[in-house]
Amino acid sequence: EFLKPEKRARISQETLDIYAPIAHRLGMGKLRSELEDLSFKNLHPEEYKRLAAEVEARRPELEALLEKIKHTIEDKLTLNEVPFVEVQGRVKRLYSLWKKLKKRKLTIDGVYDLIAARIITENGRKNCYLALSVIHDLWTPVPERFKDWIAIPRDNLYQSLHTSVI
Repeated sequence: EFLKPEKRARISQETLDIYAPIAHRLGMGKLRSELEDLSFKNLHPEEYKRLAAEVEARRPELEALLEKIKHTIEDKLTLNEVPFVEVQGRVKRLYSLWKKLKKRKLTIDGVYDLIAARIITENGRKNCYLALSVIHDLWTPVPERFKDWIAIPRDNLYQSLHTSVI
């Protein structure tokens, strides 16, 4: 923030083009997200401020819903005897949200994945699929929004199941 705007923009673009993808490739998703958000803030400050204000206005409602969802998942996993380590939740990062809004020409009201839950299970594959079945029993899955990164791991050996539900 102490650099001249031109240099700040160059470094931010370089970060989006090179360093954030490297962080992602190395399995450092949190770092990648932080790099993207900082770059977004420098490259598009007005859009960043507007979007940040919109998300912050909704944050209490989103976080309350996320807590309710996390507790529901924990209770159902326990009830179904699916061993898990933790259920995490997050609100979508600003850069990711901004890209989605631009790409799909949406408003924030048209984005249905502002929040996400992550279930970390014990002892591998079997429990991942059991947890998935619990989630799909709780909520209706969106068929075209399912990815099985366990049966077919990513290049960086990342393994998980991704689903979207209503």
